[in-house]
Amino acid sequence: MSPRPRPIALLMRAAPLVVAALLLTGCSADRSAATSGKDTEPWPGQSASDRVGAPGLEALQTKFRFYAQDPCWSGDPTRVFPRCGRFTTEIRNALPQVRQDAPAAAAQADLVGQALDRFAAAGCEADPGTLSEGDAGTCGPAFRDVQETVQGMATAAGAQT
Repeated sequence: MSPRPRPIALLMRAAPLVVAALLLTGCSADRSAATSGKDTEPWPGQSASDRVGAPGLEALQTKFRFYAQDPCWSGDPTRVFPRCGRFTTEIRNALPQVRQDAPAAAAQADLVGQALDRFAAAGCEADPGTLSEGDAGTCGPAFRDVQETVQGMATAAGAQT
């Protein structure tokens, strides 16, 4: 006859499973509260920045101050363009917010969109996190146009960069 396990030994073996189950239960309970429809549904007439409490124009100007710290903002266009896929994507994604929160900069936002389109059409734009394989002789001047129009858009939106 084999010895019978002690109740404390059984509890010690089961304790990690009980703790893991409690942690998982706690995580799933918090998840439903964090992803309520109130947090994820769009609010008509407001920009994404308004949803986090900052006035739209002020948040937009803050974005431009951060963009201005990126080497893609003002670096030598023939050297930086291959690594600026994330930058061009972020700028393109900011255009609707510029049009909404800084109407005085809407015309400049249109120029930025056109410069980005020409840059992409020349085979220069890369996906974020990848390197562009475009020709520096073509892509450098095209990216310079992107830089200049983006800087003009920031100025038109009142950003101090």
